[in-house]
Amino acid sequence: MIDRMDGSKKGGTYCDRTGISFDIVECREEYFPPLMDMYETFYPRPASQGLPPVNEETCLLWVKTLIGQGLNVLALREGRVIGHAALSPESKRNEAEFVIFVHQDVRSKGIGSLITESIIRRAREAGLAALWLSVDMRNVRAVRLYRKHGFAYCDDDPSERVMRLPL
Repeated sequence: MIDRMDGSKKGGTYCDRTGISFDIVECREEYFPPLMDMYETFYPRPASQGLPPVNEETCLLWVKTLIGQGLNVLALREGRVIGHAALSPESKRNEAEFVIFVHQDVRSKGIGSLITESIIRRAREAGLAALWLSVDMRNVRAVRLYRKHGFAYCDDDPSERVMRLPL
């Protein structure tokens, strides 16, 4: 069971399925070094569609671009980043692309689900019309997470599918 430990809407402290607490926070400059530490040890790399990039400089540029473009939230445990989600807005359609990465040491513990809930709530508060993402169909864990939160397929590609969540 995953429990919320506080009553705040913007973030807060949670417990994963094993009862270990972690925080969900908006990404700030002070979290950049531990965020890059997470990506340096992330596996598999790249996980999907060449992300996160294998090359250190390319990964640094990719993370800086994500942070500069839109909303980013982190899952933190004892100062260590264990998850990262971002929205890259598309102003023409009032939508955003959603990406999420959870460190392999903490997967299957409900952390990705709580990060996803947090970012969906923030997207609604920001007035976005929809979120979309692209997922490799072999990533069954990710597909299950997205479907659980209301994302539905909007194309027919057999390997990589686009999923969309109207807000």
